[in-house]
Amino acid sequence: MRYKLTISYDGTNYNGFQSQPKGKTIAGEINKALTKIHKKEIKVTASGRTDSKVHALGQVVHFDSFIDIPENRFLKAINNLLPLDIRALEIKRVPADFHARYDARKKTYLYIISPTYDVFLRNYQTYFKYPLDLELMTQATKKFIGTHDFAGFSSYTKSKQTTKTIYNADLIQKDDKIIITFTGDGFLKYMVRRMVGTIISIATKKKPLTVIEEIFATRDSSLCGKTASPNGLYLQAVFY
Repeated sequence: MRYKLTISYDGTNYNGFQSQPKGKTIAGEINKALTKIHKKEIKVTASGRTDSKVHALGQVVHFDSFIDIPENRFLKAINNLLPLDIRALEIKRVPADFHARYDARKKTYLYIISPTYDVFLRNYQTYFKYPLDLELMTQATKKFIGTHDFAGFSSYTKSKQTTKTIYNADLIQKDDKIIITFTGDGFLKYMVRRMVGTIISIATKKKPLTVIEEIFATRDSSLCGKTASPNGLYLQAVFY
């Protein structure tokens, strides 16, 4: 039987999602919990990787299991074995050909920026003390909507498809925080963080608004703003 598992996690103390020989990872902790339940090795497949210190509100994984118990009991068993900074939110039995990565149609990422340093929120938002032109930020954010070659906004290999479609890009101000969201058909390594870094550079007048089109055209990552830190980034949702 195949199960789809939706999880949230605080990425602060992890070396990203993907299992690694060294260092604690999100997948490693989930695999350990499932392996203990099944008394045999179980490995999850995710909708995609998140980098070190990046958080998730709605990451999705799948795994195969021989356990047939009510979903609420299965969910409770998993959470009893996971650390408190990783939570299983929902588990569903799915068809055997369901694939968390290849069946994903859209993902939404959000990024939080604050002009106020908060010692208690330092791992969950990016502190930026300089004035930001919100009108320029909004214009820059909207420039990413559409189908573009995002090679210049990513750390990529030649074998990867770098053309992606951003369906929606929004910027809102909530209290003193700026929240930027992107919904697209896929995201490359560092892509959102470099997009946000470039938006910030435009909002501080260090780069012109036209630099976004220039990066699309030239694929030159040196034209991007400074890559935004990972702690303000969240994988919000995956859509199927």
